[in-house]
Amino acid sequence: MSGAIRLTFEYRGQHIELVASEPVDLVIPDAPAGQQGLSIGVTTADVDGQPDVSIGYRVDMLNARGQRIHSRPLDNPIRDEAEVLSADPDRPFTHQAINQPKGRFFVLVPALAEAKEVALLRTTVRTQTIGRYQLGHGTEGGGS
Repeated sequence: MSGAIRLTFEYRGQHIELVASEPVDLVIPDAPAGQQGLSIGVTTADVDGQPDVSIGYRVDMLNARGQRIHSRPLDNPIRDEAEVLSADPDRPFTHQAINQPKGRFFVLVPALAEAKEVALLRTTVRTQTIGRYQLGHGTEGGGS
């Protein structure tokens, strides 16, 4: 299979759901050798100074055995603050937290024949799987 898959996620508060996965006719360039999007954002270091954990979000494509076959880093897809006008003339804009964020985001991944599932993950100090979703190439469908 060639091309790509557009994954559509919707979120409300902490709940995130895959609402659609549909094929699109484009080619996603490969990541540089060995990177595959596995290093995201800021890294922390363990005792000996070697990189330990990557901070941020990512989407992993999994085969039928649940093994990662592709990984795509994401900028923070959840909008949890907004830029608003301020009364301070020296700082006309400020940021304000959004208490109940809601929205939609899209992720393009390569259409790999062996991909059966996608996992949305977030890493702070530990990696947390936010959800695992069956891939329904070209069909609408929810996650688990």
